[in-house]
Amino acid sequence: MQRLASTVLFALALIAASAGALRAQSETMMYDHIHLAVPNPPQAAAWYSQHFGGEAVDGRDERTLIGVTRFIFREEANARPSEGGAVDHLGFSVPNLDAKLRELQATGATISSPRRDVEGLFPLAFVVDPWGVKLEIVQDPHHLGFHHIHLRSTDPEATLQSYLKLFGGVRTPLRGRLDGILYPGNVWVLVTRGEGFPTAGSAIDHLGWRALQILPKLEQFRGEGVNVQRGPNDLTFENGTITVFFIDGPNGATIEIVQRAPTMR
Repeated sequence: MQRLASTVLFALALIAASAGALRAQSETMMYDHIHLAVPNPPQAAAWYSQHFGGEAVDGRDERTLIGVTRFIFREEANARPSEGGAVDHLGFSVPNLDAKLRELQATGATISSPRRDVEGLFPLAFVVDPWGVKLEIVQDPHHLGFHHIHLRSTDPEATLQSYLKLFGGVRTPLRGRLDGILYPGNVWVLVTRGEGFPTAGSAIDHLGWRALQILPKLEQFRGEGVNVQRGPNDLTFENGTITVFFIDGPNGATIEIVQRAPTMR
């Protein structure tokens, strides 16, 4: 049901875009995954599955599928907390914010900013997970589950334009208030003004988008002057093979591009 709602929301956004209400990039990539750095990947994957409705995926215990987005954890003992980084925090929407805050606090999260009701948006609060990832928990009944990625940039407009150029998406304000980009999978990318440090070494290690044909995308990026850090490389899981490469994204964000086998979710 959540996946159906996500598809419907994005389809409605595209319809509005075609009518001129929004601006859309012609080639839109699906948002694919978040890669987090933690001391104990299976433990962190289980924590996110428990609290945000994840399920096992790819036959691996260090990852969980929340909606249609993979949360993948790699081992890192001393990752820098994400707050203040190029990718500052991640957002989840829940039916009952107060109950979720109590639940998270009881299992190791720290409430860094208590609940507040924002007129025209929704109730929200900020927590830090047990491994230093800043999370925004919102009560947005129109969009439950994994909700958004919040970036930091000294020039938010330039950053949004860069993401549109790289990955497409629908440029539209969230609830008419927060300028951002909506991607298939029902994931928003939002930007706050401010200095940010690179994601390398941060608890939010990198972001990931999915390509239907990865080698043409690689050549496109190279032709546009995008720096390719490494790849392409093939990785095989029990449910299929993926091909990946990594690029330097805007403002020091590392970004992985992945093509998944048709057998993979």
